[in-house]
Amino acid sequence: MESPREHRRPEADETDVRRLSATGVAVRIAGTIAALGVLAYGQVADTNDLFPLGTLSQFATARDLDGTVRSTYLLADTATEDGRRIAMNDRTIGVARAEVEGQLQRILDNPALMQSLIDGYAALKPNREPVETLYLMRSIQQLEDGYVVGEPEEVELLRWDSTTEGD
Repeated sequence: MESPREHRRPEADETDVRRLSATGVAVRIAGTIAALGVLAYGQVADTNDLFPLGTLSQFATARDLDGTVRSTYLLADTATEDGRRIAMNDRTIGVARAEVEGQLQRILDNPALMQSLIDGYAALKPNREPVETLYLMRSIQQLEDGYVVGEPEEVELLRWDSTTEGD
């Protein structure tokens, strides 16, 4: 029996080298061109919609240490409670915060889209009191040397009264 030390690697001329077919090369070139095209489009259009091939512009520039920080959130009125904060996530309203913030202008232009958030909440939280009015809010906080100073400014962006039957 041959020991492992005696086992030798094949010589270079003995190896089985397999070349990529013309179709394989063409597919790889097309894939590379497509990925570069999407990446270039994301840069020119300045969009993150094609993640991970978009601009990722949120990481492209430093924050102004003396600027403002804006945060969007939801408040809800029910039959027994006013101004309760509703978590903006897929487990509470059916969509993630980033989706709401990414579609913010569309929601402001078409306030009826707020009803889908109310409906999502009702479907995901059937044991909770139904939302009668939903408020899309923005908190604006001032920064000084990168630290929050003062109280936040609370701005109502949109108010929507539920159209769900039985409210």
